[in-house]
Amino acid sequence: MARLIVLLVLLLSILPVQADRRDIAQLRTQLESTVQLRGSITINPDGTVQGHELDAQAHSQLSPELETFIDRNVASWRFEPVRVNGQVVRAKVPMHLRLVANQDATGNYVVRIASTYFGGDSTEGLATDSPRVKGKMTPPKYPLGALRAGGEGTVYLILEFGRDGKVLHAGAAQVNLRALGTDRQMQDLREVLADASIRAALTWTFLPPTTGEEAGADSWKVNVPINFRITDRRLGPTRREREQAKTESQWETYLPGPINLLPWAGEEQKTAGNPDALPDSGVFPLKQGARLLNPPTG
Repeated sequence: MARLIVLLVLLLSILPVQADRRDIAQLRTQLESTVQLRGSITINPDGTVQGHELDAQAHSQLSPELETFIDRNVASWRFEPVRVNGQVVRAKVPMHLRLVANQDATGNYVVRIASTYFGGDSTEGLATDSPRVKGKMTPPKYPLGALRAGGEGTVYLILEFGRDGKVLHAGAAQVNLRALGTDRQMQDLREVLADASIRAALTWTFLPPTTGEEAGADSWKVNVPINFRITDRRLGPTRREREQAKTESQWETYLPGPINLLPWAGEEQKTAGNPDALPDSGVFPLKQGARLLNPPTG
């Protein structure tokens, strides 16, 4: 845990700042140091957890204390029973977790499992029971103003597409930033990153599922994370330090954005939970492969 605290302090110190000194202290209280983990979970027919596994990269990012923390919480999870063709089954499902560390009023760091996603990336493999991408997903252009200012972040899109594969609705459910500024600067940055992502998404085409329980629907909703990350180190004097910190620890510090409820996404978005447990790229059905019934951190 001591090593974790040192890494978090380092990450906090190298986050780009464009706010004045009066705002910095308040802004830093909103920051979260985080790591995304991948693995799988096996769910019994009664909704209890039979077991779980983290992949090799996840193990390399965790201390023994944090692994014990995750083991203890996952064992207490309860799920809505998983059904396949109407029958309750034991299911092994891909698992994505976002682990977050915050500094409390006493200066100690408190760790929690902030969000979860259970299901796979539809772009991996050739499964026909999930929405897939048709052709190339042309990425959005990096907004020039954000690029010049060193503004980075991840936009979590929700898209709805019809039977012809064309996008009917697109919206940003959340935009997390890896830069600090005034409230207005951060609002503007979230808006320009979201707008660029939505413009790109409206040009994409998807393949609807042709098998499984969702095949007969008229439309489908998916999560698509878009990661804006500056790789040219000439753009900032601290770029090398930031890249080194992320390479060594895989933890990074970010400012989570508010959840935007999209009217056309309805109850499906509410039951899907926060999207930021997802990796930084891929296509993920909004309806997860398993639904967690209790909070991820007990």
